[in-house]
Amino acid sequence: MTITYLAAFTLVCLVSLMLLKKHASSFSLVAEIAVIAIIVTGFLPEFNTLVEACKSISDTAAVSSDVLKTMLKAFSVLTVGGITADICRDNSENALAGVVEIIVKILAVSCAIPTFTAVLVTALSLVEQ
Repeated sequence: MTITYLAAFTLVCLVSLMLLKKHASSFSLVAEIAVIAIIVTGFLPEFNTLVEACKSISDTAAVSSDVLKTMLKAFSVLTVGGITADICRDNSENALAGVVEIIVKILAVSCAIPTFTAVLVTALSLVEQ
């Protein structure tokens, strides 16, 4: 049912944004950002469910919670960056969207460096034994 609400709300907003862009383009960017904020805010409980599931997996599989935190942080960076780049493209700012995507990729890799380091240290300790 949730996906039905998302699809219906998104379609209504899409038509509204298209009309707004045609008749009052100066307000369309602000309206687009507001729609995104409303959708994200509406689905925050779903994100909490995801976090709780990750905690459960962490407890069951004896995986460090730091690894899951890193994954969620990288996912968040990539998601927010992707939305930002899409907004830039929607407003004909392709060069800015490209720069945002590059920076987001760098940030995602930098989020994962502690995990890569831990894996490398573990692998080296196994090789030495």
